[in-house]
Amino acid sequence: MDINRQLIEDKIRDAQYVLVGIGEEFAVKEDGGRTKEKVLQAYKNLSGLLDDKSYFIVTLLTDDLIFGTDLKASQIVAPCGSDMSGNVVTNEHYDESCYLPQWQNYLKWLQNTLNRKLCILELGVGFQYPSVIRWPFEKTGYLNKKADFIRVHSKFPQMSEELKDKGISVGKNPVDILQDK
Repeated sequence: MDINRQLIEDKIRDAQYVLVGIGEEFAVKEDGGRTKEKVLQAYKNLSGLLDDKSYFIVTLLTDDLIFGTDLKASQIVAPCGSDMSGNVVTNEHYDESCYLPQWQNYLKWLQNTLNRKLCILELGVGFQYPSVIRWPFEKTGYLNKKADFIRVHSKFPQMSEELKDKGISVGKNPVDILQDK
């Protein structure tokens, strides 16, 4: 098993809560080797890691693949919209009210993590919409003194200065990390 995968498993196992951010590097990209099958397997492996944990997932992806997995839809918020509904953040008439009730559920869940053992896991989150995951997750990690922060990104794994002592940077594609056994 890849040492990075083992490290992620250990941090999740030790946590009371797990906050997961899913970004553009988790999207299907056939020419990049991220086939639909590989992405679905990565979601399945993630689901296995989170099985007995209190978790919430914030995804920037609009492909809706995550909702066809074993991950609990009640624990997922997709603020960028959905390709199936045709309501996507890049559309001229994007209606953000569609995700706001689930965003409120996420914020309530997040309040429960303060001063608790929290594992923050960013999977392929770059700078497409940094105000949705990257910066708020860093702030959560900074404010929660019991948080561990893991950032997995092939190009932008850098950790902020405030998180350097409790953060782990993994410079690999997150789909590949979750494939490793």
